Amino acid sequence: MLHWLTTNLRTFMLAFALALAVWVSAVTAADPDETRLLPNSVPIEFISQDPGLIIKGQVPRQVQITLRAPRSVWDKLTTEKDAIHALVDLSGLEAGTHRLDVQVQINARPVRLISFSPEKLDLTLETLVTRSFPLELTLTGEPAIGYQAGDPILNPAEVIISGAQPLVNQVAHLSLSLDISGSRQDIQTTLPIKALDDKGNLVTG
Repeated sequence: MLHWLTTNLRTFMLAFALALAVWVSAVTAADPDETRLLPNSVPIEFISQDPGLIIKGQVPRQVQITLRAPRSVWDKLTTEKDAIHALVDLSGLEAGTHRLDVQVQINARPVRLISFSPEKLDLTLETLVTRSFPLELTLTGEPAIGYQAGDPILNPAEVIISGAQPLVNQVAHLSLSLDISGSRQDIQTTLPIKALDDKGNLVTG
């Protein structure tokens, strides 16, 4: 019996290899691999950021990803929100400029990551500061004849702003403007707030 097995082992192995090849070929034909660019870009998640720091300026917020996967897996990749994540780890970083890797995590199998862009990010972290400012209202125009403007009531009368320290330090006051031209009745409205520097220039960001 042992001699018979030894003699025919090669034949058995060859038959198994051929059967496996046929099975793989059949599976591949029924569910072929496809290389595609994801139709929707993946948002970048910034994790472990120090709460005392803020990202300054504009940085890429999405990643374009090309994958290779069976056609059946592509259905999951394009329909399930948690199938793919793009992460940038900010743990342990201090204020300053940093060059960081973008990490792509794929929660589906089998999938091969072909390429993604961007692979690295250059970002600047600034100290986050908070300050309180009183609101300053400027009235323009004149009410209708026979009417006069009373003292305005602001609610709230004070606003807290927060942001990168260099920007917040530029803010000298918070300004509102209301045109009362031709007004004949009380005005109750919501006004946009403008952050201005000491020269009256708008501070953005």
